[in-house]
Amino acid sequence: MSIQQHVILNHVDTPIRFLFWTKEEALLILAPFMLGSTLDFVLLGLIVSLTNFYLIRLYKRYFGKGQLQAVRYWFFPQSSNRVSSFPPSYIREFIG
Repeated sequence: MSIQQHVILNHVDTPIRFLFWTKEEALLILAPFMLGSTLDFVLLGLIVSLTNFYLIRLYKRYFGKGQLQAVRYWFFPQSSNRVSSFPPSYIREFIG
């Protein structure tokens, strides 16, 4: 087995990158551009992608890199294939 098949991160907190963006940035940049290209609004998709790129970098600069994951956990729906032993995010304390 070749060593090139495995990704070795420099640090534990190093995010996985697609091209030179993190996963979150790539989604927020590529999705509007692809949607705009599909609907024949390439220029609008490009403008929204560049705006998203600027805003996500600004948000990460002021609030930190992990804050966006916390916001996504608290405010967006959870996937159905998550571990069932974790409690939902709205439960603050257990009795019993």
